[in-house]
Amino acid sequence: MAKKQPSLKTLAKGEQPSSLDDYLAEVADSELEPHQARPVSSVLARAVLEEAFSVRDCARIQGFLAVGVVIQVPSAEWVDPIKDALRRFGPFPHVVARTGASRLQDRAEVGNDEVGRYLSANHNVVGISNLPERYLPAALVAGADIRIEITTPSNRVISDTIREVTKQRPRKLPPRVASGLSFHDLCAAIRIQSTAAGCVRRLTAMTRSRSMADPHLGDVPHVRDLHGYQGAQEWALKLIDDVQLWREGHLAWDQIDRAVVIASDPGLGKTTFARAVAKSLGMPLVPTSVAHWFSSTGGYINEVIKFVDTLLAQAVANGPAVLLLDELDGLPRRSALGSRNRDYWTPIIGHILLALDSAVSGDAGKLVIIGATNHASSLDEALIRPGRLNRVIHLPRPDASAVAGIMRQHLGNDLAGFDLSGLATLGAGSTGAEIAGWVKAARRTARIGGRPMVASDLMAEIAPPDRRSPAEILSTARHEASHACLSVIMGVSEVSHVSIIPTGMTAGNMKAKLLCSGSPTREELNAYVVTILAGRAADEHWGAVSAGSGGHPTSDLGTATRIIASCHAALGLGGSLAMRATDEQAIDLVRTDATFRAVVERDLARLYAQAQSQVAANADVIDAVAHVLATSRIIDGQGLRRIIGEFQRKPTVTDEPLLITGGNHA
Repeated sequence: MAKKQPSLKTLAKGEQPSSLDDYLAEVADSELEPHQARPVSSVLARAVLEEAFSVRDCARIQGFLAVGVVIQVPSAEWVDPIKDALRRFGPFPHVVARTGASRLQDRAEVGNDEVGRYLSANHNVVGISNLPERYLPAALVAGADIRIEITTPSNRVISDTIREVTKQRPRKLPPRVASGLSFHDLCAAIRIQSTAAGCVRRLTAMTRSRSMADPHLGDVPHVRDLHGYQGAQEWALKLIDDVQLWREGHLAWDQIDRAVVIASDPGLGKTTFARAVAKSLGMPLVPTSVAHWFSSTGGYINEVIKFVDTLLAQAVANGPAVLLLDELDGLPRRSALGSRNRDYWTPIIGHILLALDSAVSGDAGKLVIIGATNHASSLDEALIRPGRLNRVIHLPRPDASAVAGIMRQHLGNDLAGFDLSGLATLGAGSTGAEIAGWVKAARRTARIGGRPMVASDLMAEIAPPDRRSPAEILSTARHEASHACLSVIMGVSEVSHVSIIPTGMTAGNMKAKLLCSGSPTREELNAYVVTILAGRAADEHWGAVSAGSGGHPTSDLGTATRIIASCHAALGLGGSLAMRATDEQAIDLVRTDATFRAVVERDLARLYAQAQSQVAANADVIDAVAHVLATSRIIDGQGLRRIIGEFQRKPTVTDEPLLITGGNHA
C-alpha cells in the first residue's frame, strides 16, 4: 500500500511553502516519501553538531544555566544549516548568526546589549559565524562558556550522514573524504535515492576536483637535501621536528613556529622551498598569489575580501596543509600609500591581516603559512609581525658549494662521478633557475648530438664564449684584479674567487669574506672602501675610465657611497653622535641634503686618492693577475694568493672572519 502524500493543511488556504525546507518542516518524518525525506543539509548539520557537542555540553544547555555558546564554522555557507540544526540540542532564545554579509550589523561592537540582557536573565545565547572574533558580539566571544570549532567533517560524520540518507552504511571511505569540499558540495554528493557506494564515489571525485593541493611534489627534494637555503632550511627542519612531536601528541599546534616570509632575488627557489617543506611534512601544498586574488575578481573591495575568505576556508579544509602566499609585495605598505589610494587599500589590507590572524593563531585549520616576495622592504610592517607571518628570512645567492649541490640535483644520473666544484665556482652567485636552465640546455646539446652529456656541454652553458674584444676583456680583468689584489695586500678580505664572467648587470665579480670584526671601526670601513674604489682607480691608471663603476645601488660607487653615508648618519663614525637615519635611509640623505652630500663626497675623494696610490704602488701584481684572469676567466683564492706571493710576502691575518659579504663589481 502506497504511503499517503503529506498534507498542506497546516498552511493557510492558497498559501504555498516558501521553500522546500519550509514545506518539509511542516510534516512528520513518517509522512514523507523517500524523495521528500529530511533534507541532506539538515542531516549533515545535525551529525556535525552531535560529534562536536559533548554530553556535558548538552546537559549544561538543557539545564537553562545561562550558557553562552560560540560556534565557529568553516565558511559562511555553514551558518544557516547549523543554526537550524541547533533546535534539536537545546533551548536558545537568542541566536546570533553572522557571515559578514552586512558591513553595518556584522561587527563585534553590535549586539552586545542584547547578549547581556539574555544572559543576565538566565537564558542561553549562541553565536554562529565563520569568523567569530570579527563578526559576533565581542561580549559573547569573550564570555563564551562553550566554544565549538567545526572543521572538515570527519569520516564518521560523513558515514553517519550517508547511512541516514540512503539507509545504507558505506563499507569503506578514503581518508579525509570530505577534505577540500564545501557544505554545498557535500550535500550535492550525498543523495536520498542513491546508494552508499554512489555517494562515496561522488565524494571522492569531488575531493580530487575541488582540492587546491599541489599533487606534483615527487620531483622536489626533502628539506634536508636542499642547497643554498641558509636560514630558511634551519627554520624548516625545526618545523618538521615540531610537527612530528605534534603528531605524537607531545606538542600543541599553537606552540609551533609555522609562519614565515621567504625573501630573495627572483629565481632563487622560493616556490621550490615551499614545495620541499610540504613534501617533507607529508602535507598538501595549497599555492596562491596576491596577483591571483585581484585577477580572479573585478578588483572591487567586497569581491577581493570574499575571494580571500573563500581561499582560506578551502585551505583550512585541506589542512593540515602548507599555504604558499606568493607575491606578497602585491599588498602595498600602508605607511607609503598616498591619499588617493588609501581608501581602497586600507580595508583590503586590514581584512587580510585579520584573516591571517585567524589562520595563524587558530587551531582548527592546522595551516603552515609561507609567504614569498622579491621585495621584502615593500611589505606592510603589520604583515610580518609576530602572530602573523612572524619574520622575514632572506635567501642569499648560492655560493660555489650550493651551486654544485643544486647542479647535482638537476643532473641526476648525467655526469655521474664528475667533480662539479670547478664548474660550480664559475657559476657561483647564479640563481637556481639559471642553474636548472644550464642543465636543460646541456642535455639538449647532448641529445641533438646523439650522445651522453659531457662536461663541456655544461661548461658552454655556464661560461659561454666571451664576445668582448681583447682590450675590453683585459680592462675588465684589471678592474676586478685591483679589487682582489688590494683586498689581500691590505688584509681587508679573504678572497674566495675573482671572475670576469658576465653575470646580470656586472661584467665580473669577486667573492670574499671581510676580515674586520662584527662591529667594524671607521679605519676598517675606510680600508674596505679603498678596495671598492680600486676598480675605478685601475680603470684610470690604465687609461680606460668608464661608467662601469656606477649605475646601480650595488655597484662600486653605490656601495662606497652607502658605507660612508652610514658612517656619518647612522653609525656614529663621522664625528657626530646624532643618528640622522638608518643604514638604508642614509643614502637618501645624499640625494636630498646638499651639505651632507658634500661631507660624503669629501671622504670619498680622500679614500679614492688612497686607492689610486695603492693601485699605482701594486700595478705590477695587479697586471699579472689581470693577464691570468683574462685567459682563465676565473681565479680562486688560492691561485690569487700564489700570484701575489711571487711579488711580495702575503700579510698574516690572525682574526677569524666574523662578517660575511659578497661584492659584485661592474
